[in-house]
Amino acid sequence: MKNKLSILKAEFPSVSLKSSYIPYKKVQDILTPKLAFEWVEKAYMYMGSESEKIQMPEKLYFFYPDGDMRVMPAVAQIDNKTITGTKIVSVHFENIKRRLPTVVGFYVLVDSKTGALLCLIDATYLTAMRTGASVAVATKYLFGQKTAKVGIIGCGVQARTQIVFISDVLKIQELLIYDISSKAIEKFSKFLKKFGLNFKVAKDLKEFSECDVLITATPSREPFLKKEHVENVKLINAIGADGPGKQELDPKILSESVVVVDSREQAVYGGEINVPLKRGIIGEDIIFAELGQIVSGKKKIQEQKRIVFDSTGIAILDLFVSWGVYLKASKNKNILKNINIH
Repeated sequence: MKNKLSILKAEFPSVSLKSSYIPYKKVQDILTPKLAFEWVEKAYMYMGSESEKIQMPEKLYFFYPDGDMRVMPAVAQIDNKTITGTKIVSVHFENIKRRLPTVVGFYVLVDSKTGALLCLIDATYLTAMRTGASVAVATKYLFGQKTAKVGIIGCGVQARTQIVFISDVLKIQELLIYDISSKAIEKFSKFLKKFGLNFKVAKDLKEFSECDVLITATPSREPFLKKEHVENVKLINAIGADGPGKQELDPKILSESVVVVDSREQAVYGGEINVPLKRGIIGEDIIFAELGQIVSGKKKIQEQKRIVFDSTGIAILDLFVSWGVYLKASKNKNILKNINIH
């Protein structure tokens, strides 16, 4: 048997293929809000103008008792070069008890010519940053004003990147926050104080009716935000619904708003609109445009109505941001660390 194994192994000799990874702390140093915004904006522009060149299959979902795992592949032409990558990201709510992040992920960049591993990059921090950048890009193109009263519902980890990014595109006149967890509010309040931001904790959701821009970032599976809660809100960035069955907004809000999505296919499957669509409360024609079409100028919003941005988190954003991180890391040989797996 040993001789047979030796003969077999000889048919699969090792090969010399360069692979690397970027240490987590270096990813944090490289992936600044400025870099994330730049590459997310590029990704949306690309989606709107070069959509036929994108390969982005639907997310693959694998479900666990306490969460799920998503596999998100994409291929695109970036600066006339074929870039290939896949994000594997998991959500485990029991991780809180383990003193681990609820969201854990990693990104795999692949050499499009050889199929070899090009680079491994942490995607826990990357996911939070690209989501914050996505909402900032949406706010830049959908809100159109420089100052605003901002509200955030859901004071978890994602709320931190949201406030950092949106404060780069808006001057925040007032900030209102809310969460059903007093501990989440306490931790987020400490974070905001470090940034020197003035804020108020809402006692109930009716207080958000005077906000201009509202961000919802919860894992809710029941619509908690009603029409009376958003009476004067001009833009709702709904980022909590990123999988089947999730829902934050009353369908009446959607029916009376201009709905812009990051991806039509993903929004239908697992975005804010997925539940009312499946129940026949609204039709797919409620989608006015994908954000990429707005960013690229292919579509313009004419109606003076509230806008809802239905953000599901799309693979093309991860691909562009990861490539941006890799390019910057490649300029410093001390950052990329070799992996010998082939």
